[in-house]
Amino acid sequence: MRRVAAALAVGAGAFWLYCATLLPGFDFGDTGSFQTSVASPVIRARDAYPLYFELGRAFIWLTGTDPARALNLASAAQGASACVLAVLVATELSGSLFAAVAAGVLLAGSYTFWSQAIIAEVYSLHIAFVAGTLLLLLRWQRHPTTARAATFFAVYALGFGNHLSMILLAPAYVVFLLSASPRGWRAMFAPRIVGLAALCACLGAAQYLWDFQSVLSAPQPARGLGDAFARFWFDVTKSDWRETMVLTVPPSMFADRLRMYWFDLRQQFGPVIPLIAAAGMILLFFRDFRRGALLALVYLASVLFAYSYNVGDTHVFYLPSHCVALAVAVAVAAVGRVTNPFGLTTAAAALVGCYGLVRVYQDYPALDRSHDTRPTSVMADLAAGLRDRRAVVLTDMQWQIENGRSYFANNVRPDLEYARMPDLLLYAPVIVGDNLALGREVVATTRARQELVEAYGPLVSTDLDDRTRAGTLPDLVRGLTRGTRYVLCVLKPVREFTLDGAEVDEAISLLSGGAAGRMPPGQYGVVVGQAGEPPTLMEAANDPFTRSLDVSGVPTRVRMESWLAADTIRRMGFGHVIAARQHTLIVERGVSFVAFDDAGRVLRSAYRGNIFEPQSRYLIRIAHGIVGP
Repeated sequence: MRRVAAALAVGAGAFWLYCATLLPGFDFGDTGSFQTSVASPVIRARDAYPLYFELGRAFIWLTGTDPARALNLASAAQGASACVLAVLVATELSGSLFAAVAAGVLLAGSYTFWSQAIIAEVYSLHIAFVAGTLLLLLRWQRHPTTARAATFFAVYALGFGNHLSMILLAPAYVVFLLSASPRGWRAMFAPRIVGLAALCACLGAAQYLWDFQSVLSAPQPARGLGDAFARFWFDVTKSDWRETMVLTVPPSMFADRLRMYWFDLRQQFGPVIPLIAAAGMILLFFRDFRRGALLALVYLASVLFAYSYNVGDTHVFYLPSHCVALAVAVAVAAVGRVTNPFGLTTAAAALVGCYGLVRVYQDYPALDRSHDTRPTSVMADLAAGLRDRRAVVLTDMQWQIENGRSYFANNVRPDLEYARMPDLLLYAPVIVGDNLALGREVVATTRARQELVEAYGPLVSTDLDDRTRAGTLPDLVRGLTRGTRYVLCVLKPVREFTLDGAEVDEAISLLSGGAAGRMPPGQYGVVVGQAGEPPTLMEAANDPFTRSLDVSGVPTRVRMESWLAADTIRRMGFGHVIAARQHTLIVERGVSFVAFDDAGRVLRSAYRGNIFEPQSRYLIRIAHGIVGP
C-alpha cells in the first residue's frame, strides 16, 4: 500500500502541474484535428486512434466543457496516470520506493512529456500504456500465472487502440516472456497461452471496427470486402505517409541525428542524469539480465525508430526512450546496497528528486501554456468584421492552420460558412455568384485567392480587405516608445513560409536606433534590447543556445529549444523568452517579436513567416457582382 500511495502522490502532483499549465483552448496541427474529430459522430478510418477518441468523449461528458479543453484535460489525466505507473515500475526494478519516486518526478517534469500532457495529443496515453505493460510483465515474472499473462496480453492489445507504435515494444516483450518463463520458452507456445494471446489480439483489433464502418459508408463505396479491408488498412496505418517517412533519413543526416538525440536527452534530464541512467541499466543487467534486456530493448527500439523516422516532430517519438528515468531508480537504489546504510539510498533519492523539482521550477514558465490563445487570435482576426450567416470564407492555408480552422468553424464561429478552395475550385464562380445573389460576402485567404485568380483570370478580381490588414514588421516596431524592452527572434523558416529579409533588417535598424541593421548568419538569431538604443544582445548560431541577461532591470532568458535540421513541428514552440519569470514569448520558426514591460507582461507581439502570421483576407469580385459589406 505504501508504494501505491507514493505513486498516487506523484501522480497527483503531476496532474496539478499539468492542469496549471494546460492549453486553454484549441491549437493548430494534429491537436486541432483531434479536438475537432472527438466531437464528430463519425471518426474516419484515416483518423484512427479509436481508444483515444472514446476516452476523449468520456472526458467531454464528464467535464461538460468544450471539446478542446476536455481533450487537453484528458491528456493531463493520462500523463498523471503514466507517472503513477512509472513509479510502480521503478519500484519493481529498483526495490526502493524512494528511488522510484525520484524517477517519477524526473519523468513528470521532463520537457517533452510535460509539453504533450497539456495539449490534446496521444503521447501521454501512449506512455501510460508503455509503463502499464512493463508493470504487468514484471509482476508476471514474480508470480507467473496464466491470469497475469492474460492481463498483460489484454492491456497490450488495448494499447493499439491508442497508437500503433505499441508494435515497437513487441521484440522486447517477446524476448522477456520467452526468457522469463519458469518452465522454459516452449511453455509460452502452449495452446492455452497462444489462444489467450490470439483472443486478446482480436479483441484489441475490434476497437477499429467502427473505423471499418466509416470505410464501408464512404461516398465512394468499396468494391467488395477485400477492397474495403485494403482501404481500411491503408488509412489506419497511413501507409502512403509512412512509406515516405520510415527509414528514409538520408545517410548524410546520421551524425546530425546523433547530436539531436543528445540534445533531446539533455533537454529532458540535463547532462548528468543520462549518465546515471546508463549506470543503472548496466547494474540492472547484473541483477537480472532478463529485466535488463527488457528495459534495454524498449529503449533501443524507441531510439532506433525515432532516429530513422523522417518526420517533422521526431522529438515526440523519442518519448518511450525516456524510460531512462526508470534506470535512474536502479542506480540510486544500488548506492545503498553497495555502501549498506539505508539512509544513503534515501539521501541519493532525495538529491535526484530535488534535482527534478528544480528543473520543474526552471521549465515552468517556458511550458506554461495557460495563457496561450494565439490560434484563437489568428482565427478570430480572419473572421473579424464578418456578419453572422452573411459571409462565406474560402480558405487554403497550411495544413496545421486548416486543422485549427476546422475547430474554430465548428465550435467558435459556426455562424459563418467555410469551404476549402481546392474542394470547390471547379465550380467556384457558381458558388460565388449564388452567395452574392443571397447578399452574402465571399472572402478568401491569400492562397485561395491566388488559385481562384489563376484558374479564372478576368472572370474574377479581388481587393484586399482592409478589416484584416496586418501591417509590415517595420510598421509594428516603428511606434515603440524609446526605452521599451524587446526581443526579436529570427529562426530559419520551413519551406512553406518565406521571410522578407529587407523587412527584418529594417525592423532591426528601427529597434536599435540605426546602431544595427542585419542579423548575423545562423539558423537561430536573436536581438534583445531597448527600443532606440544599441542592442544588449545580438547573436546568431546554427545550434540551439540559451542566454540570460538583464534588460533594464528585468531578468530575461532566451531559450532556443529545438533542432531545426529535423524539427518542422514543435507544439511547445521552437524556443521561449522568459522575462521576470513570465512566459513572455513562444518563439516559432520565422520571425517572433515581443515588447514587454518591467513585469514581463506583453505590450506588443507579432509573428511573420510561420503558422501564427496574420492571415490576409480578400473580397472576391466577379464579372456580374461585387462582394462587399
